[in-house]
Amino acid sequence: MLPVMTGVIPFGAVMGTAAHEAGLSVWHSTWMNVLVFAGASQLAAVDLMTKNVSLLVVVATGLVINLRFILYSAAFSPFAREAGWGTKLLSAYMLTDQSYAVMSANEAHFRNKQDALTFYFGSCVCMAIAWHLSVLAGFYFGNFSPRDWALDYAVPLSFVVLVIPTLKTWKHRAVAVCSGVFGILFRDLPLNVGLLVAAFCAMAVALLLMRLAGLTKSVRGAR
Repeated sequence: MLPVMTGVIPFGAVMGTAAHEAGLSVWHSTWMNVLVFAGASQLAAVDLMTKNVSLLVVVATGLVINLRFILYSAAFSPFAREAGWGTKLLSAYMLTDQSYAVMSANEAHFRNKQDALTFYFGSCVCMAIAWHLSVLAGFYFGNFSPRDWALDYAVPLSFVVLVIPTLKTWKHRAVAVCSGVFGILFRDLPLNVGLLVAAFCAMAVALLLMRLAGLTKSVRGAR
């Protein structure tokens, strides 16, 4: 988790600073951290609240941004399928981009599902500690770094760090490029649904590439 933390800590500091500048109390900020526990949607929600946007739009925006966790949880579900409901609920609650990315990157090293769950919860604990403490630091100390450091840039960089290790083949890279293009094309759609539309378009590209690869193998086998 250490390489990932280099992006999470400034991200959390930015979140804490934004919450303080928006007029939230430390308790508001802490409870948002506990109940939502998803930095991108928290940052978007705070930004919308400062613009006096209706509560319905704030909640809908947060939900749309967090819909990506449906994809993560579907991919993670085989590891927790035989676990109890308590473990499943805790796994779902603790799921973050970072814990999922680290889990996926080390999947080949797990001897069994219990190893996978143990590793996953270890990454979740690291993530939770780093996130909560960095948000509190940002809240209390404000923008403690010079403005020209541009800590806001840590937000997209923290996600880039998660994506790069997964680009193992040309198909992965092609889907990543298409995702970026779709994200730019659909970014102005209302209620931030552009993120969701871009995700589904990228999934369609991935499915197409998988089927083309399957057809290619079939043709080669026939020869």
